[in-house]
Amino acid sequence: MIHQLIKKVYDEFVSIDYSEEGNKFFYEWIQPSRIAERQRNQINLWVAFMDLKLVGMIEIRDNKFISLLFVDKDYQGQGIAKRLFQESLKEIIRRGSKPDKFYVHASPYSIPIYKKLGFIETDKMQEENGIKYLPMMLIFNKQFLHS
Repeated sequence: MIHQLIKKVYDEFVSIDYSEEGNKFFYEWIQPSRIAERQRNQINLWVAFMDLKLVGMIEIRDNKFISLLFVDKDYQGQGIAKRLFQESLKEIIRRGSKPDKFYVHASPYSIPIYKKLGFIETDKMQEENGIKYLPMMLIFNKQFLHS
C-alpha cells in the first residue's frame, strides 16, 4: 500500500525530472522489501489516513534526514506533509532524541514544499545515480511543532 502511494505520486510529479537510471534507482529504493528492510534497521516511517485511505507518508532516517515524503495528489495542499513532519518530530523527541537540524535531498518538484516547511538550500542542485536533488536543511525550532 505504501509502495503504491509513493509510486503513484512519484510517477505523476517527480519522475519527469529524472533519467531512466534515476527512475530505476528510485523504483528499487521503494520496493516493499526494501522499505521493510529499512524499518528493521531503525528507519522510521509514519503514515496519514483519511477515511481509511492512505493519503501520505514520511520516512526519516537517523532522526534527522527525510528520505521519503509523499502525499496523494487529491490531498496535497491540505497540510498533510507538514502534519506528518510535525508528528514524526514529536515522536522522535518523545523517544529521547533532541534534533537541532533536519536535512533533505529535495527533488525539483518538492523544493517549494520544503521551503514552505522552513527548509533552506545548503548547496546547488546535484545529481547522483540519476537522481536530481537540492540539499536542504531546517534548523529545528520547537515552535514549528505548534504552528
